This record gives sequence, structure tokens and C-alpha cells, in this order.
Amino acid sequence: MAEGEFVRVVSASLSLLGLGLVMGFSPTLYGVALHLLTRSRSPGREIRWLTAGIAAGASILFFVFRVFDPDTLAAALRGHVEELLIRRGVDLAAGSVFVLLAVVVFSRARTPRRSTPGIREAPGGHPRRMLLLGLANTVIGVSGVATMYVTGRVVTGASDDLLVRALLYGVFLVTLTGPYLAASWAWRRFPALAGRVTRGYTWLAARDLRPAFAAGSLIAGLVFLGLGVWGHGSTGS
Repeated sequence: MAEGEFVRVVSASLSLLGLGLVMGFSPTLYGVALHLLTRSRSPGREIRWLTAGIAAGASILFFVFRVFDPDTLAAALRGHVEELLIRRGVDLAAGSVFVLLAVVVFSRARTPRRSTPGIREAPGGHPRRMLLLGLANTVIGVSGVATMYVTGRVVTGASDDLLVRALLYGVFLVTLTGPYLAASWAWRRFPALAGRVTRGYTWLAARDLRPAFAAGSLIAGLVFLGLGVWGHGSTGS
């Protein structure tokens, strides 16, 4: 592996750590996981099914964006101009989605927030239900789609080696599902930690994170718009 590619892979790994945590953060699913940990007779099994659904939903979005990835589309065309236009169009579209998402969230932040499912309100149940809940919560929603688009760009931009890409996506999956699996493992073994996690979730669930999320979406949108306008250089050969 060349030095430049090694640097790109390391940088991508760090980015994917953050993207995995962002993609996996869901007050609803955290509430479900806490409900299972405090109420279910077999929380470990049900949380594993929940995380399997989360990973499956993220993977579906990832492979959808691989099919429609700018590099894949550009390979089907001839000429440098067409390739640049495809990449620029995708970046402009992604930037527009992020900016629109920021506007929507900012506008909703002015209205009272609906209550987040608490520990007693969150559903539990059959493993298949947990699988579908994790999958649906990951696939449905603009933020998840946007995050997986960025994830796809980071993975494919780091290396052309399929094995390296697979390892990078594995890093993403570990940070995506890790908090749920770690909580399941540690809950019974460290009661004091379990109490802190419960109090931390209760505090976090009471906070209105919509303004911060909107600001992050706006920044991401401006970055992609900047890439679309200035990031692809000249269309000359």
C-alpha cells in the first residue's frame, strides 16, 4: 500500500468512526435497548437481533449508493466531461439534500418536541420484531440516507482495493452497532455502569438536539455544495 493511500485509509477510518456513531444514534432505539435490558428475560439475544436489523438497513443503503455511485456511473460513460458532470451533479444533489434537511429541522425546532419513548414506553418482543424495528428505523428517514451516502463516499474514496473497502466498512459497522452490543454485555456485569448509562440516557433524551443536528446538516450541505461548484477542477482533458 502506497504512503498516500495509507494516509487516506487512516483518515477514512477516523471519519467512519464518527459516521458510525452518528448513524447508530437513535433515541428511539436507545429507549428500546434500555427497555430490553431492564425488562426482558433475554435482553442479549433481542439486542443482537436489533443490531442485526440496524446493520442490515445501513448495508442496504450502502449498496444502493454503490450502484448509483458517481464512479460507477462515470465508468459507463466516455469522456472526461461526462464524468465530471456526474460527480458534480451528485455532490450538488447531496448538498441540496443536507441544506434542505437543515431548513426542515430548524423550522421544526421552533415547535415543542414530541416526547421521546422512555424506558417504560419502548416496545420489546420477538426477535423478528426487533430485526424489523432496527432495519426500518435505519432505512426510513432523510438523515440516515444522507449519512450512508457520505459513508459510501468515504469508503470508496479511500482505496480501490475491495478488501480495504470491506475492512473500512467493517470499522463503520463496529461503531454503528458497538454501543448497543457493549451495553448488552456490560449491563449485568457492571451494575454501577448500568445505572450511569440509564441516567445518561434520561438526561440526553430530555435535551433538544434538533438545533445541533440542523447545524451539522447545514455544514455538511455547504461542504458538498462547495465540492460540486469548486471541487472537480476544469472540464478540460
